[in-house]
This record gives sequence, structure tokens and C-alpha cells, in this order.
Amino acid sequence: MAKKAVLLINGEIDIAFCESYICQHLDDLPIYCADGAFNQIQNVKSLVNKVRMIIGDGDSIDHAKRLNIPYQQDDDQYSTDFEKALNHLRQHGYRELFLFGFGGREMDHYLGNISTLLRHQYQLKCQVIDRYGVSQLMHQKMCISNAKGKMVSIVPLFELIDLTLQGFAFDLDQYTLRFGEELGIRNHALQDELFIDYSQGDGLLFLSHDPYHRFLSK
Repeated sequence: MAKKAVLLINGEIDIAFCESYICQHLDDLPIYCADGAFNQIQNVKSLVNKVRMIIGDGDSIDHAKRLNIPYQQDDDQYSTDFEKALNHLRQHGYRELFLFGFGGREMDHYLGNISTLLRHQYQLKCQVIDRYGVSQLMHQKMCISNAKGKMVSIVPLFELIDLTLQGFAFDLDQYTLRFGEELGIRNHALQDELFIDYSQGDGLLFLSHDPYHRFLSK
């Protein structure tokens, strides 16, 4: 079975949501923090007690020493703390990660994080979780479960060729989406299982936590 972990990144972390979601859905997993993210959660005992390691270039090392949490320092200035954390976790056998603090703050950080995910997409399965939903990089054949009624958006990076969608309010049959031309946003699921297939390209899939209003209105 693939090793799994929670990874906190130094974007905007909704602390109350993060604490609640991890308690309800990921309580048995260890938590790792990219440098800086730990500063946001250091007063949240239920999260701090689960932190196995902080990884980065030294920003949180004093807090780590004070709380006796292992610190993996990497002074490489050509990689972000997020990438340092991904490399460390991959090298230690982790294959599935649940990410919090991925977005928010400066837009270049968010776009840079997406680029980092693309570099690791064949080694790590990453789900980005925020208060609105779960997002992930797409792969050529996907089945999404427990989806009925939820909002689904697909954004090509920068092209998805021969995209087929089944189980959606707006299905597609071998259609091509291109960034700057057409996006697949604000669709919603009519079935509990969604099927996605395409031949080439990359994309981001967003799935809401809650039912989408267009579904509720029917």
C-alpha cells in the first residue's frame, strides 16, 4: 500500500478548516510542514502533535528546536521549500500527499506550485485541499467517486486532446480544450461516478466539497 502523508505549505492556510478536515478525514496520517507553514500552525496543538518533520531552508528551525520536532534543513536556493519537501517525502517512500496552504498570497507562488506539481506528477499523487474543494492534476484515465451533485471544473495546462467526459451535466466526446480558447469550468456531476479520458495533455480538475447550486435547483 502506498505511503500517505499530509503536507502543509506556506500559502494561505485556513486553520480552522484544516484542523477540522484533517481530524475528520486524515487523522491517521503524519503531517509534514514546508518551512514557514509551521509558523501558521504552531499554536494549534492538535496539528503540532502530529507534525513528524519540518523541511526547508531554516525559517522555522528555532520553533522546531523548542518543540523537539525534527528539522530537515536544505539551503539550496534553486528550489522552493515546497519542492524540497516533495523530494524528501518521495525519497522516503511516500506516494500520495494531501496538500494544504497551496494557494493564496502572491499569485506567482501559486503558479510556481502548479509547475512543481507537474514536475512530480509521475512520482507522486497529490490532492490540493482547501475550504472549497479538492483539486488535482489529471491523468489520462480517471474515475471520480462520490461526486453526484458536486461542481466539477477542468482547466487545461495548456491543452487536453480528445477529452471524453461521462456522468456530467455537460458530457464531452473526444473534444479538445485549449487554455485561452475553451475551459471546462462549472460543470457538475449527475452520477456518483465520473469517467474522464483523454489522449494527450495536462490539466487541473477541481471538485467541490458541497453540492453545486445548478444541481440543487433541478
